[in-house]
Amino acid sequence: MRMKFATHIVLFGQDKWIMKNIENSYKHVDVIYISYSKKPWGYNPNARKNIINSFNLDIIKESVFFDKITLIEGDWQTEEDQRNACVSKAKKDNVDYLMIHDADEFYHDDDFELILDFIKKNPDHDVYKCAWYNFWKTLDYITIQSDGNLVAGYPEIFINLTTGTDFSRKRRPSSNKSIIIPNVFCYHASYVLTDSEVKNKLNTWGHHNDFNTDKWYNEKWLNWNEQSIDLHPISPSAWKRAIKKPKDIELPKILKQ
Repeated sequence: MRMKFATHIVLFGQDKWIMKNIENSYKHVDVIYISYSKKPWGYNPNARKNIINSFNLDIIKESVFFDKITLIEGDWQTEEDQRNACVSKAKKDNVDYLMIHDADEFYHDDDFELILDFIKKNPDHDVYKCAWYNFWKTLDYITIQSDGNLVAGYPEIFINLTTGTDFSRKRRPSSNKSIIIPNVFCYHASYVLTDSEVKNKLNTWGHHNDFNTDKWYNEKWLNWNEQSIDLHPISPSAWKRAIKKPKDIELPKILKQ
């Protein structure tokens, strides 16, 4: 029986990236689930009172990609609840593997196909991961670890719905039975943002209470230069510095446009 693959996107703001993200996955998967809330999560009560989702859903509804898109509208207190709303719908639609494809994450088309092919050949794992390049300020800078490693980590990118895997805390899957897909990369543009976009992110995301957001914003973001160290907001030394992107790291075509 043919395996059914889908992506899911948690959409709050992300005006800069969302349509590029949809285009990135469109030809590779069967369904694109987009969960949308007018309010941010409940981690910052003040934000829930004062910040409204800036994205206009009509842009998606009127796009050439809408035939593969399923919109899930609601209001969720936690990130895992919103992600699990996508899981529930995907299970009803008989999806086998659900991709965590946040709006600021991108892949080469060839890598996308390698990921799907790897899962087809290794179908019995609960969670699939791959290497992650993390960009800083612009797509010209990339964060590095203290040993100089350009790979920022190995995030979860697919969960196996046939084994009952869902989300237990924010992006974290309920199972730790994972495998790393070799030789493919996620290009993470989460911090390719303006100052105002970063400020909005810090106030609305799931890690709002995990660190001193004002201190990090002022000291690490606004005052950053090429000599700045310990950039990661939660685990500072994980992003020891940001350097100019080496020429041999080629961006996915969708990010070059």
